[in-house]
Amino acid sequence: MTPITSALTVLLALVPPTPGWFWNQPHCDKVYGDGSVTITRTDGQVLAPTTGTLQAVTYAKVAALQEPNTLISIGKRSIQRSSDAGCSWQLLDKAPDDLSTYDVQPGPGDSAYIYSVNDQPIHRVHGAQVTTVLGPVEWNGLAALDARAGRLRVVSTNGQIYDSTDDGVSWQRVGVPAAADLFLYDAVVDPRNPDHIVIGVMSDGVYVTYDGGRSWTRSRAVERVNAFSLAISPVDPSKVWLEGYDSNRSTRFIWQSDDGGLKFREVLDQSRADLINGNHMWASPVDPDLLYFSYGTSFANYGADLYRFVPSTGELTKRHNRNDGIPSLAFNPANPRILYLGLAEER
Repeated sequence: MTPITSALTVLLALVPPTPGWFWNQPHCDKVYGDGSVTITRTDGQVLAPTTGTLQAVTYAKVAALQEPNTLISIGKRSIQRSSDAGCSWQLLDKAPDDLSTYDVQPGPGDSAYIYSVNDQPIHRVHGAQVTTVLGPVEWNGLAALDARAGRLRVVSTNGQIYDSTDDGVSWQRVGVPAAADLFLYDAVVDPRNPDHIVIGVMSDGVYVTYDGGRSWTRSRAVERVNAFSLAISPVDPSKVWLEGYDSNRSTRFIWQSDDGGLKFREVLDQSRADLINGNHMWASPVDPDLLYFSYGTSFANYGADLYRFVPSTGELTKRHNRNDGIPSLAFNPANPRILYLGLAEER
């Protein structure tokens, strides 16, 4: 071993790789797959064509894994994998039930977890193998799932947090719900601190915990809000975004928190963008002042819009396409300007 090689080996051992260290950008102009996932390098202005045509009724979700150049997608009853940065897709497994209400969350290495806000089973992806376990509460779905080495943490739709140290085979209750008789629309777990969790609930706005659910604080300025969607910045988790309906003013807004979810302020209202009961939102992994969100519908053959929003300046751009929606977005770890879009087909 040369001195240079030896020094590089020591450096790599001391300094953990940053996200995207071993990822590549996709080197393809066309996506070889069933049409459920595409690639855009222009914030949605131009979508890479796909060899397949997306079939109704499908709401595709996609996630980029820690494993280099590996993504997992779900659509209808299929679980698919790409090992070449999203250029081609192969079927991993067929699910017994419709996956329309499911989401996919990356875990450590080549793992991913597929879960639903309306259903109990959790489908576990480890490499090319898919297995299924039950969630912690019978007849109860999950608003969020956080997967780290040696532990899964989930937030049930009644607001209770559960942990598993055996990959979802058994579950332990953690803390208490934020309040009695809650119904969660959404929840986000801080990617840097799993004890920091923000939940959005029906009618009563937002609650936040910094101690893993042992105590909760009701967020200010959104107490009378249906809190449909949440996003948290991976690069600065003090930034949290909320999309919801203010029942006092009969108007939908996107709110921003600068203190991890304790207080919110309005940054966008429905006069500037098509806000509905639950726009999907995605925070940039490198810019704490950048948020993407989508709108789409098959009504009157409208199509789908991908919005790019800079809250500090109010800058808002919209790119339209002919699909019925964009229910999912993932960032390429090597170049976060490259986006993977999970598409919807309703007709």
